[in-house]
Amino acid sequence: MNIKTTLKSSVAVAALFAVAAPVANAADDTFSTGNKNSLTMSGQVVRMLSHADDGASDDVFHSDGAWATSRVRWIAKGTLSANVTAGATIEMNIPTSQNAGSMTLGTHAEDQADDTTDDVSWDIRHEYVWVNHKKMGKLSLGNTNTASNGRSESEYNSITGMFAASAASSELPNIAWQDTSTATAPVASGVASIGAAIGNFDGGSRSDVVRYDLPSIAGLQLATSMIAGGAWDVGAAYSGKLGGLAFKAQAGFLNFGASSTSTNFTANGSIAVLHDSGLNATFAAGKTNFSGRASKQDLDGPINGGVATDGGNDGVEDPHFYYWGVGYKAKISSVGGTNFAFGWNQTNDLIQAAAIEDAEAQSFAFAVVQNFDAIGAMVGLRYQRLTLDAKNAAGADRTFDDIDIITLGTVFKF
Repeated sequence: MNIKTTLKSSVAVAALFAVAAPVANAADDTFSTGNKNSLTMSGQVVRMLSHADDGASDDVFHSDGAWATSRVRWIAKGTLSANVTAGATIEMNIPTSQNAGSMTLGTHAEDQADDTTDDVSWDIRHEYVWVNHKKMGKLSLGNTNTASNGRSESEYNSITGMFAASAASSELPNIAWQDTSTATAPVASGVASIGAAIGNFDGGSRSDVVRYDLPSIAGLQLATSMIAGGAWDVGAAYSGKLGGLAFKAQAGFLNFGASSTSTNFTANGSIAVLHDSGLNATFAAGKTNFSGRASKQDLDGPINGGVATDGGNDGVEDPHFYYWGVGYKAKISSVGGTNFAFGWNQTNDLIQAAAIEDAEAQSFAFAVVQNFDAIGAMVGLRYQRLTLDAKNAAGADRTFDDIDIITLGTVFKF
């Protein structure tokens, strides 16, 4: 060993750390952009471990989240004047192993295939620019939330940061109920999957929009957006506190216009209250209107990037849902709050298929989520039971086994 060489190398490494360390600490999560704008990077990694049982088979699934997903975002912001700021946001769902939306129960061979279903694509969640005036409001242009999005999801227990609450669509939306209507062994019904049967009609989700948010006035916020394809929507939110009760309410209305040949509108809303003790409750409801159209079609139409297809159901029943939940925000540990929540969702007539009429799907779910504030992490456990009642095209009852899902989830934010 050459002692002189070793000492020189040690001094060089120490000098490098001495220079680099202050830069890293000062930068934190904000980067220099070469001008006066700031650039902030953040995101989250989500992993789920679920056990599902449909009455005929069961399996354990490793997956990314289906409701809360792994993502990364970049937010740029600059100041034009004392009253005007402007910025841009890019947020992407990252490629993940084990795509939760593709996993099903069935034969052992099918399960093996599902266990290796990766999602290798980047998906756009947000890509838009905005300008905000303190007195005039905010104007956004690009791919982001429509004005009616999120209006079915008022809550105080933070469960929606990990698990679906009012939507109740589970972490494995592609699992199907098993049909027990015949004397033969149960077989997958094919069209009666969790994701196809249960929802919360939560507006237009994310789309290409021109959106305008009015300034908040005494707790009231209003927004509207024009959506690519000919749809438009409005949204409203109100929050306040009365004595020991905090409350917030939201409502949305989406007119599909020329973007759909089958759907008139979707209306949705929710309200949540929180007592100083930590007890909280929420209620949500919504419907989609098909009146005056020739046939019913699925809701994943052009506005959400899907393709509307005729389900063969000639009725004009309007799909609708109701949800209520109760919860408790506890302070059990110094690491962060512990949230308990129970929720019930009933969704009627959402399934669009010739072989299933008058579908009534229900979800009963209990969840507990522990927050770790110092590191921006959450760990949660959820049990969900899902039921389905329906008739066939001739009006006879179809029966299905219940689905039970237990999920351990983690969310690490950065």
